[in-house]
Amino acid sequence: MNLVTFNPEHVLDRFFDTDRYFGFPKVTGDHSSIMPRVNVIEKDEAFHLEAETPGMTEKDVSVEFHDGILTLKGHRENSSESDKNDYRIREFSKQSFSRSFRLSDQVDSEKVEAKMEQGILKVTLPKKEQVKPKKIEIKVES
Repeated sequence: MNLVTFNPEHVLDRFFDTDRYFGFPKVTGDHSSIMPRVNVIEKDEAFHLEAETPGMTEKDVSVEFHDGILTLKGHRENSSESDKNDYRIREFSKQSFSRSFRLSDQVDSEKVEAKMEQGILKVTLPKKEQVKPKKIEIKVES
């Protein structure tokens, strides 16, 4: 029994090639845009964000915080260096993402920290110390 390569995209390629009015860019399996799932937890002292970034390292991901907006970006190239023609099935692809979150003005931007743990990006956004109202003693004059 022989393993036969079948790519259903070729059927659509032939369809779009028959009429020039279908001038859409060709879609290939070489690149994928992903949207990582996140958890945002608010505690008294900080916001904690966790984002799934499977297969990515700290070099593949960037974290920026500016004007109350936290932006996560990631990009990963294909890890295999084998010639494309050698593949019978290839589902691994380049991946990239960009995701932004508007956070309250309570975040102390100088103390934001990020770390990577087993494919999970963890960002800690400490809150600024709240200005506590000054209690004024009322004097009684007699």
